[in-house]
Amino acid sequence: MKKILLIPLLLFAVFSMAACGDGSEEPFTPEQSEQPENPGGGDGSDDNPDTPTPGGNGRYLVLYASRTSNTERVAQLIRTTLDCDILEVEPEVDYDSDYNAMLERAQEELAAIRRGNYPSVKTSMESFDGYDIVFVGYPIWYGSMATPMQAFLHSHASKLAGKRIALFATSGSSGISTSVDEARSLCPDATIIDRTLLLTSSGLSQMATRVTAWLEEIGASREEPETPGETSMKVKISVGDRTITATMEDNAAGRDFLSRLPLEVTLNDYNNTTEKIFYPDPALTTEGVARGCAPTPGDITIYAPWGNVAIFCKSWSHSNELIKIGRIDGNDIEALTVTGDITVKIERE
Repeated sequence: MKKILLIPLLLFAVFSMAACGDGSEEPFTPEQSEQPENPGGGDGSDDNPDTPTPGGNGRYLVLYASRTSNTERVAQLIRTTLDCDILEVEPEVDYDSDYNAMLERAQEELAAIRRGNYPSVKTSMESFDGYDIVFVGYPIWYGSMATPMQAFLHSHASKLAGKRIALFATSGSSGISTSVDEARSLCPDATIIDRTLLLTSSGLSQMATRVTAWLEEIGASREEPETPGETSMKVKISVGDRTITATMEDNAAGRDFLSRLPLEVTLNDYNNTTEKIFYPDPALTTEGVARGCAPTPGDITIYAPWGNVAIFCKSWSHSNELIKIGRIDGNDIEALTVTGDITVKIERE
C-alpha cells in the first residue's frame, strides 16, 4: 500500500520541478561525479581568488564555476589544450553538500536574480585586457546559468565590454539556449560567440573530442608568437617568381588567417578577374569582426555567406557581407591580375 501511495507523490514532485523552469527546457539535473569537488580547491586559486593561474598562452582566459567536478573538468581540458590562464569563480558562501539544500538555495538565488538581486561571489578581476577570448563555463541550474557565474558577469559587465566571450556548460539534460540569452543580457557590450559547447551527462565521455572540435570551430589555438617578428601583421605572397607583400587587419579574422600560415592555395578567377578567391578549411572566424566595405584593388576580404577569401583586383560596389581582413601593400597586384587560376604561397614576412 505504501508503494502505491509513493508513486503519485513522486510524479507530483517531478511535475513541480518542471513547473519551476522554462517549459521549453528540461528541469535541472545536477552534475554527477563520483565525489563532490573540494570547495575552493582545484587549481590553487583559493589562495587568491582574484588572480588567474597563468598559462604559457596569454591570449585566452578560462573562467568557470563548478559545484561538482564536471564543469571544472571541461575548464581544465580547455586550459590544458590552449595552455592558457584559468580562474575559478567561487561563491562567497560554499554550497551545502546536502543535495536538497543545494537545490533549495539555487532556486532562491535564481528567484532573487529575477528581482535584480545577485548573490555574492568572492572572485573578481581587475582587467581583461590582453585576452582575445574569455571562456565562460558553468553548470545549468533549472535551465539557467549557475548563479555564481551570473553574479560574476553582472559585476564585471563593464570590464568585459568589447571582449569576445565563448560559452561552455554542463548539465544533466537541459539545453544551453536560456543561459546564452542570459549572458547577452548580463554583458550587452561584449560579443557572445554564436558557437557554444554543451556537454550533457550522456556526452561527457566524448569531452576530449568535443572540446577539440569546438576550439577549432571558434578559431582558438594553442599557438603563441615566440618571437617579436611573429607578431607582425605582414605577409608575403609568392606568385611564380614574383613576390608581393600585404598587411593583415588586426582583427579576429586577420589573426586567424595569420595563424594558418604558411599556406599554398589555388586562387580561382571570379567575376572576370574582378577577384581571386579560395576557400579556407575550416572557414575563418568572423565573430565580432565589423562587416561591410566597398572593395578597391588590393583589398583582401571574406565573403561571409560563402566563407571564401577574395582578393580584389578591380573595384566593386559596397557589400554588407564583405569583411576586410587585409590589403596588398602599395596596390602591387599585377601578378594576380592574369586571367585564369593561379597557385600562390602565402607566408609571414
